[in-house]
Amino acid sequence: MYDELKAQLAYEEGKKLTKYKCTEGHWTIGIGHNLDAKPKMRGWVIPDTITDKECDAIFTVDVQDTVEAMAKAYPNIKVLAPARRDALLNMAFQMGSSGVMKFKGMLKALDNQEWKKAEQEALDSLWAKQTPNRAKRVAHQLYTGEYYNVG
Repeated sequence: MYDELKAQLAYEEGKKLTKYKCTEGHWTIGIGHNLDAKPKMRGWVIPDTITDKECDAIFTVDVQDTVEAMAKAYPNIKVLAPARRDALLNMAFQMGSSGVMKFKGMLKALDNQEWKKAEQEALDSLWAKQTPNRAKRVAHQLYTGEYYNVG
C-alpha cells in the first residue's frame, strides 16, 4: 500500500545513507528523515551512516507516521481519491501535518471538490516558493487526481 506515494517521496527526497544538512539546515538521513526532529526510531538511536535495509525500515515508519498524523489532523483525507490523498501525504512528509493544516484555502477547496482552486491555493504559498518544482508536481496532482510520473 502507498507504493505510488513511496515512489514519489523517494524521487523528491532522494536517498542518502550518510547524514547531511537539508536545504532547511536540518540533519537528515535516508529518504528525508529529519534527524533533528527524530534522532531515534522506536528506541534505536539512528547512526550517522545507515544500511539500505535500515533506510527502508526508517522510511516505512516515517510514511506510516505521516499517514497517521494526517488522518488525525484532516479526517476528510479518507474520502479523497488515492492520488489526491497521496499528494497531501507528500506535502505532510515534507512539512508535517501541522504545515499542511495551514493551507486552509486548499483544504476548503478539496472539501468542496474544487480541484483547480486547490491547485492554485497550494501554489500560492511559501512552500511553492521554496520548492517550486515539487510544489508544481504535487499541486497538479491535486488538480488532476492522477499521479505524476517519477521517471
